[in-house]
Formats: sequence, C-alpha cells, structure tokens
Amino acid sequence: MKKNQTVHVIGAVTLVTLFAKLLGIVRESLQARAFGTLVVADLYTTANNNTIYLFTTVAYALCVAAVPILTPRLRQNREEGCRAASNLITIMVLVSGAAAAAWIGVTFTPLMDSLWSGAPEETALLARYMRLMALTLPVIVLTYLLVALFQSLEHFVLQGSMSIPYNLALILFLALFAGRLGVGGYVAAVALAWLLQLAMTVPYGLKERCRLRPVLDLRADYVKTFFRTAVVTVLTTSIFLFCYLQDSGMTAQLADSPVSAFYYADKLFTPLTTTLIYSISTVLFPKFSEEYASAGRDAYLRYIWNVLRSTLLLILPISVVLAAFGTPIVRVLFEGGSFDAASSASTGAIFTIYALSMAGFCALDLLSKAYYTMEKTLPPLLVNGGILVCNWCLNRLLGPRWGGAGLAAATALSITAGGIVLACVLLRGAGRIHILPLIKSAAAAAFTGGALWFFTGLALNGLESKLMLVVKCVALGGGAAAVYAVLMLLTRQEDFLELIKRWKKGD
Repeated sequence: MKKNQTVHVIGAVTLVTLFAKLLGIVRESLQARAFGTLVVADLYTTANNNTIYLFTTVAYALCVAAVPILTPRLRQNREEGCRAASNLITIMVLVSGAAAAAWIGVTFTPLMDSLWSGAPEETALLARYMRLMALTLPVIVLTYLLVALFQSLEHFVLQGSMSIPYNLALILFLALFAGRLGVGGYVAAVALAWLLQLAMTVPYGLKERCRLRPVLDLRADYVKTFFRTAVVTVLTTSIFLFCYLQDSGMTAQLADSPVSAFYYADKLFTPLTTTLIYSISTVLFPKFSEEYASAGRDAYLRYIWNVLRSTLLLILPISVVLAAFGTPIVRVLFEGGSFDAASSASTGAIFTIYALSMAGFCALDLLSKAYYTMEKTLPPLLVNGGILVCNWCLNRLLGPRWGGAGLAAATALSITAGGIVLACVLLRGAGRIHILPLIKSAAAAAFTGGALWFFTGLALNGLESKLMLVVKCVALGGGAAAVYAVLMLLTRQEDFLELIKRWKKGD
C-alpha cells in the first residue's frame, strides 16, 4: 500500500466501523428498553459474558495471531498462503468444536452455582442460555480466521463491516419480537445472527478465488508459532474484557450496582473506544512489518512512538468529552421502558470512569502489536498479567468503599498504568524520544475536560428532554473541541501543526 493511501484507508475503515458500532449502540439501546437492569437482564448478561463475549475476544486474538503468518505466505505464493489458511481454519474449527462441547458439559455440573447465586430456577435458565450461546463458538472462530485471511490480502473494511447485518437483524428482532419472545428468544436470535457475520466473508472469498479445503497438518512450521502467539495475544488483546469480567463478577457481591449496569457501560465504552483504535491498528499492523524490516530497531521504535503520539492526539480529547457526558449519553441512548433514571445514573457513573482509560487502552493495543512484529511476546504478556493482578487488588480495595464506581476506577487506573509501563519498556534505549508533544496534548485535554465538566454542571439540570439534552451536549462538546484546538495552536503542538499542514495540502 502506498504511503499516501494509508490515511484514506484508515478513514474509510473508521467510517464503516463507526457505522457498525452505531448500529450496535442502537441495538443495545433497544435491548436496554426491552429488558432493563432486572434479574432477567442480569441472566442474559452473565450468559453472554461467559460465552459469546469471551469467544469473540479470543477469536479476535486468533485473527491477530494469524495475520503475520498468512501475509508473507500470500505475497510469496498465493496457493501456499491459502493452504496455510485452510490448515489453521481446520485446526481451530476442530478445537473450537471440542471446546464448545466441553462448555455445554460444564452447564450440567454444579460449577454453574459459582456463576449465579440466585434461585435454582434462575441458575437453570442461565445454563440453558449458555448452552445455546456455546454453539456459536466454531462459527465465531471460522469467521475471524477468514477475516485474518482477507485482511492479509488488504481487505481492511471487512472487519468493521461484518457486524452490520448482525446488528440490523437483532435491531429488527428487538423492535418486533422482544415483547413476545422475551430474553429466551433474544438469546436464540443472537446465536443465529452470527451466521450473518460469517456470510459477509463470502463475497471476498469469491473475489479472491481462494480455494479453501479442509487441511490438517499439525507439523507445519507455522503451527507452533501460531499457537504460541495466539495464547499470548488472547491476554494482550482481551485485557479490558478480563478486567470487565472481574468488575462484573465482584459487583454481584455488592448492593449498589447491578451486573447489567456494567454490561451496558461496557457495551457503550468498547465500541466507542475500539472504532478509531482498531481502525488504525488494522491498517497499520501489516505496515509495522515493513517498517521493522526496512529500518533499524531505533528507527522502528521512533516510528511506533510517532504513531502512538499522533493517535493519542485524537484519543485524549475524545476520552475527556465522553467522561464529562457519561450520564447524559447513557440517558439519551438507553433510558426508557424498563431502563429508568436509576439505571442511567448507575450505568453512566461506570461509563464515565471507563472513558478515562481510553489512552491506556490505545497504548496497550498499538504497543503490543509493535512487539508482535518483532516476534517478542513476553513483555506485553507480563505487563498485561500485571494489569490483571493490579485490577484484582484495587477491586478489593476500592469496591467495598465506593461500590461500582470503585470497581470501574480500579480498571481505569490499572489499564492506564499498564499502557505507561509498556511504553517505557518498549522505548527504552530507542534514542531520542520526543515526549513534550504528548505532554502538551495531555495537559490540553486535562484543561479542556475540567472546563467541560464545570460548564456541564452549570448547563444541565437533569430536567431536559432528550432532544434538548443532545442540543446542549453538542454545543458544549463543540466548544470543548474549539478550546482543545486553540490550546494546541498556542502551545505549538507539533503533531497538531503537522496535521493542519497535511490538511491544507489535501494529503
């Protein structure tokens, strides 16, 4: 890919991904209205967390691990690359099928009592939901490995667009059938809708004419590398999921915050966070290999630092704006029906704190992939393992004191600290690293966020209609963006000035 095309491709991927994520938010909004934060919603949340959510995160990690293996083989010899893809797909579909069977078996054991402490009939209903959702594992794995194949062939839009028909189908179900079929019907709809995501890969297969046939070659030289990388990647790409699971698991022991409040906060935070971050990393990840191969180690690390710094230029102000508007956003998107004002308050408080971890989340994603390019997996593994330990400890320190907000703060602090540590470990000895531009961005974002928080408290009285709430928040957000831009100009922030220069040139 030519260098002048990179920004345009990132823009296209971001727009498609954003549209898909917005559909996801509409879906979650309708789900909130239909099921609220009652026990039945908590049962769905617990079943989803322990099946589809976990499976999807693991499958995405498999996709990340497969890209560095398939990309060079496809470029050298298309037939060899397709055979490698067929082999990995065959192996992982068989493994995922066995795992799904084991998962279903667990639902018939007393281990289910550790997931739910309610009445026996509620535990039985949870087990039923989990059995149906567990059937999606092979489909999810197959879908994401096909995404890895086509991403290696530079079809970057697929990953962002494949959830569009999935979300549209579930939106239709929630609008027409949720009241009649309830949560049980929705669980079945969610499981079946994954077939639509798989179907999105078919046109790419026809276009590329990749002949994928079942191949089982465990002795292939790349299989061990794939599994080793995948095991590490599962943790490094799933760090927020594991922290969220810790949070939602511990909140079941607290009285002030329902599990579903964490569910909706996560379902709002994750798509908003990953839209830009994953769009950038999806396009640049294959480019990391080119930079590492053509440049020396120090030059490569400076390139990674510049990418991270430029990304944080956008992520930092978005983070503070989302934090300032946490509860109003939840109110506009979710409140109504069974999702009442109390649900908005509890979910909004958690989302606000989660939003402050966006910069750390961004650093972990980009820097971990920089390590994968160098075929080094131990540093991100250790750092992300440390994040989980830190989050577990802070949960037990802050949760009993501040409830759900304390649990969310533990995650935000742990992820942010992890991002800082991983950056320090990666960039040490890389020569001269310009930190001042990032300090300027962080200072401007902090000032903008503080000012926005102050004026939001004055402008919003909690009695506005949703339309008026949107109008006020858009006006305040526009003002905050202007303040941030002015501060960037006044401090002559290098990345911001370079961005303006490219915009004027039309690059």
